[in-house]
Amino acid sequence: MFLVEVSQFGDADRLRGTWRPDPAPVAGRVPVRVSAAVVNPVDVGTRAGGLAAMVPGLRPPFVLGWDFAGVTDDGTAVAGLVPWFDEAGATGTYTERLLADPAWLAPIPAGVDPAEAATIALNGLTARQALPLAGLRAGARLLVTGASGGVGGLAVQLAAAAGLDVTAIASPGDEAFVAGLGAKEVVTRGAALPAGAFDAALDAASYGGVLHAVRDGGAYVAVTDPSTPAPERGIRVAKVSVAPSAEGLAALLDDLAAGRLTTRIAGRLPLAKAAEAHRRVERGGLRGKLVLLP
Repeated sequence: MFLVEVSQFGDADRLRGTWRPDPAPVAGRVPVRVSAAVVNPVDVGTRAGGLAAMVPGLRPPFVLGWDFAGVTDDGTAVAGLVPWFDEAGATGTYTERLLADPAWLAPIPAGVDPAEAATIALNGLTARQALPLAGLRAGARLLVTGASGGVGGLAVQLAAAAGLDVTAIASPGDEAFVAGLGAKEVVTRGAALPAGAFDAALDAASYGGVLHAVRDGGAYVAVTDPSTPAPERGIRVAKVSVAPSAEGLAALLDDLAAGRLTTRIAGRLPLAKAAEAHRRVERGGLRGKLVLLP
């Protein structure tokens, strides 16, 4: 099988295409032929060595990639995740074939674009599992940062569907798109936020600077460790850590098929062009995800 691996920590030129034997069968794992693999910002940081200190066993060569779509050996189209550096010997998704834990997989409904389904797995489960941590009821006011991005955009849609009053922070030029996701109010990134105006904040963009906008006794949910502030004024602070949920992923994919969820793809590139995809992510300004097609 063809795959792209990190030959050594460094710039995008350190991504190298190579051939390896197909993965040997492993009990409790499902062989999948990959049809789409998503490039995430965390991939870029990992390739550059940003996680080396946090994950001491992470040493090149290794294969990047978390979320994917593919086809199992019995012909079932699936989408899912591979938490690759949490499992000894696991490989990421920048490959033609991989082994997946069924707990991280869900079938793709008929008619759904596999590339779009792939973009739902990591971001959708993160958003779906983050919202309950805020502990809000219908009608409560929720602030969502990074609403132009994957987690934030899906969180806006899920929160609005649950009856929450959503204020979303969008990138300049993306205000109309984010409003179309169901946000009651859209604020351009960098604008001042009123103090104590929200019952909770979901910091999908890892801003880390919006705690003042949460009321006393409210809630703040972070997506990454760096954006997790110290609690103050009785505010509950939590961080979402995405967990396997075949049922949750299936529900998200059903919503995608029914048009209740929207996702964006900024571009599709051959797997062999993974380095180019990384450069595009590093340049910024993307509207949606880049997807690699093996």
